[in-house]
Amino acid sequence: MIHQYSDLEAEQRNCIEFINMGEDSLIAADVGTGKTVIGLTAAHNALQSGDVSRWLILAPKLVATDTWAQESAQWSHLDNDAVAIACGNEKQRLEALQSDCPIVVTNYENLQWLLKQYPRPSKYDDPLPFDGLMCDEIDKLKSVSSKRFKDFRNRVKVFNKRVGLTGTLVPNNLTEVWGQTYMIDGGETFGRSFYAWRKDNFYPTDYKQYNWAPFPDTREKILESLTGLAFRLPAKGLPIVHNLAPVKLTLPAIVRSRYDELEEEFLLIIEDKKKNKRRVDAANEAVLVGKLQQICAGFSYVDRSKEAVWHSYEKFDCLDNLCGPNGLGEQVLVFYHFREELDELKRRYPGLHYLGGGVSNSAARSAIQKWNAGELPMLALHPASAGHGLNLQKSGVHRIAFLTLPWSGGMYKQVTGRLARRGQTAKKIYTHTALFTDTIDEDVYGTVTGKLSGMEDFLDDLYALTRVSGKT
Repeated sequence: MIHQYSDLEAEQRNCIEFINMGEDSLIAADVGTGKTVIGLTAAHNALQSGDVSRWLILAPKLVATDTWAQESAQWSHLDNDAVAIACGNEKQRLEALQSDCPIVVTNYENLQWLLKQYPRPSKYDDPLPFDGLMCDEIDKLKSVSSKRFKDFRNRVKVFNKRVGLTGTLVPNNLTEVWGQTYMIDGGETFGRSFYAWRKDNFYPTDYKQYNWAPFPDTREKILESLTGLAFRLPAKGLPIVHNLAPVKLTLPAIVRSRYDELEEEFLLIIEDKKKNKRRVDAANEAVLVGKLQQICAGFSYVDRSKEAVWHSYEKFDCLDNLCGPNGLGEQVLVFYHFREELDELKRRYPGLHYLGGGVSNSAARSAIQKWNAGELPMLALHPASAGHGLNLQKSGVHRIAFLTLPWSGGMYKQVTGRLARRGQTAKKIYTHTALFTDTIDEDVYGTVTGKLSGMEDFLDDLYALTRVSGKT
């Protein structure tokens, strides 16, 4: 019997029915709309109907261990069904794979390891013990040039039912939709060659062909092609994200001169605390952007090492005004980009809890529990490590501070989505940002907000075209 799920909202139920009705589904669901419970319910329905005998679910690591592992206990219609988590050490991963559990969840970083456990004897046979695939935050597979994508692309046909879940279908540009769609339909919508599709629908804007812009009709063609495959689930009734006007800062004169010199010469020589000459250099424009962001963050990594020389602490002083003894007296979620930013946070806030590289699963789980219980005044996160899928809103925290903004509009949306989601008691989520004027900071801010606008417009149009009745 199919699970009853009357405790879900109407649009969540519509989304589940859309998944039930076909082999391939690409779910463009806003952050905070309940993708995990939608995915689990659809997975159980397919198991009970016999459409799928065993599911492989891919998710970001912390989402796999802390969200998918616990979600079934939160909903009566899921009966606290078991989910095997193939994360941790190799023994733990193998135990999950070799279990009888019909739903196995692993993180994207383990995907290639998993594929090696079941090598193909020929191109016609695939011993993967799954016939259902669900990719949570499928934008993790958007890069067609990544080894992860290349290793997996020829094995997606083994799955009888494929589902992609994402809150950021086009996080930066329209070309990113191809890789996500391919993983769901094996190339039926846009063809099997990304480069042929790109050539037909985009044109290069630089002579090295690093950047591509869409032809005038490309956007509409993509939207029409997704009809029947994609379901748009917009956020309704969730807290509003209010981006407060950035605090405008001015680089101190000596730092301004260093910034300008590096920007012009791609090279900067500075002194450390011991008066030793240290070198900051950029091999190309892409590296230069990162080096300029470091100066705006307050420091520079020198001599192509992990050692930092500090220029200023103004952004951290702004954070102190927000979080210190004379601040708001509220919990604040702080996002950092550089490791040196995290180290400075640790120096300023002894005992700081954070989620990012090097944090064990047990430590991350403990930090999340304390944070949601309102026991931590501050939690630091790196967007790439903890920007997807985590529920960090349960204490009612509604303030986010950025030390260095991410370039990706999708990542920015995922970050704010840690708080702007179901279960949040606050009506507004406030973002706090400090920017140095006439620097790369302003370029990043303008780029991120522009990408967000473009992504929202695309998703709005997708919503107008896709309905449950459009499933074929």
